[in-house]
Amino acid sequence: MSSTNLSRRTVAFQTMGCRLNQAETNLITKSLQARGYEIVTSEEDDAEVYILNTCTVTQHSDAKNRQMIRSVHRNHPDALIAVIGCYAQMSAQEIAEIEGVKLVLGNENKLQIADFLDEARVSETPLVITPKIVKTAFTLPVMDWLNPHQTREHLKIQDGCDFMCSFCIIPFARGRSRSREFDNCLEEARALVQAGAKELVLTGVNVGTYGIHSKTLIHMLDALNQLDGLERIRISSIEPTTVEPLILQYMADPGHKLVPYLHLPLQSGSNEILEWMKRRYTREMFREDVLRAVEQVPDLCVGTDVMVGFPGETDEHFDQTWQLLDSLPVHYFHVFPYSEREGTPAVRMAGKVTPQEKQRRSEVLRKLSQWKRREFYGKALKQIRYVLFEAPKGSRIDGLTDNYIRVSVEGEAVGQYHNQVLPVFLSELREDMISGEIRTGD
Repeated sequence: MSSTNLSRRTVAFQTMGCRLNQAETNLITKSLQARGYEIVTSEEDDAEVYILNTCTVTQHSDAKNRQMIRSVHRNHPDALIAVIGCYAQMSAQEIAEIEGVKLVLGNENKLQIADFLDEARVSETPLVITPKIVKTAFTLPVMDWLNPHQTREHLKIQDGCDFMCSFCIIPFARGRSRSREFDNCLEEARALVQAGAKELVLTGVNVGTYGIHSKTLIHMLDALNQLDGLERIRISSIEPTTVEPLILQYMADPGHKLVPYLHLPLQSGSNEILEWMKRRYTREMFREDVLRAVEQVPDLCVGTDVMVGFPGETDEHFDQTWQLLDSLPVHYFHVFPYSEREGTPAVRMAGKVTPQEKQRRSEVLRKLSQWKRREFYGKALKQIRYVLFEAPKGSRIDGLTDNYIRVSVEGEAVGQYHNQVLPVFLSELREDMISGEIRTGD
């Protein structure tokens, strides 16, 4: 590592796992920039510090984490490696024994990593800090500037979960459900909007359970809707049993900033599997929820998560999942093969599904998802919809409609559209997006 980099106090990030991890990496990035750190990519140059924000949802995730740590140390042997997040919370001592690791921070302290880096630099042994996660309301530092490469800013409002699904380690890795102080959320929202954010994405482990001092998710949506300068509010993902009727009413209201987008995790279309998973609904309830939402909200995009190969899942169980998804207006799926996680009840269940069969079932559902997405995109052709544009790529610029359709526009002057919400005529269906034409003069 060069002395130039040491004097520059450079830091690089690698983030695994969920959107919440991405949101938290953004918060850490901003906090370190405020301390004078320069953010670089792993490919640019050796950094002084490498922060690896980890996931531990499956044993496969843990293996990928270990591989990532060893790869960073091999390529940057003089760097300070800090491992944070869910894997750090669950397997701190295992991580501390990996060569190159100097700091291990669990979820309770990872957002304060800047406070621990100096101590880790001089410590002769890895600094390990993974206290038990307390179930109390929390606040986060308020950041008042945007990541120049992003157009949608995440607003973390909740963490942890009380639902205790039989396959899930998250209640142990992130603790039980707790909410961020209401005023602290709004303070950051105002700061982000003032800095130029056009869309805020509400994130958490179980966002629909947000509740603090008699304030609920509905109160949060009401308050955000009043922010001048904010154009969109999006809920990242929400459990089916926590969708209040007012949420759909807000999505259906053209004057409300909550966009017509609903990501409802299904996991399985078999009632028997849902019971074994300890999910809180049936396939019939899920069907009713989706149909009600699509009926009430024009042009609603519905997404879901699906797990295949859960212990005991037979061909008949899988067929029930396929048939349910095929019959419903669900427009894309995130498909996950079940992977065992020590510490969860599902590990002890009989009826293991082979890796080959899990892969086959995953591919079947992914193909259905691709077809569903293209069908949804096709129905949007010849419409004019508003698109929030991301950073340009040469003569092309991409963005998302309010209902989560990816749109691409080409032209010599596309750079001026960055972080703007503009009307676009959706003209042609491509492989994974729609090409369109700006209609600012209409």
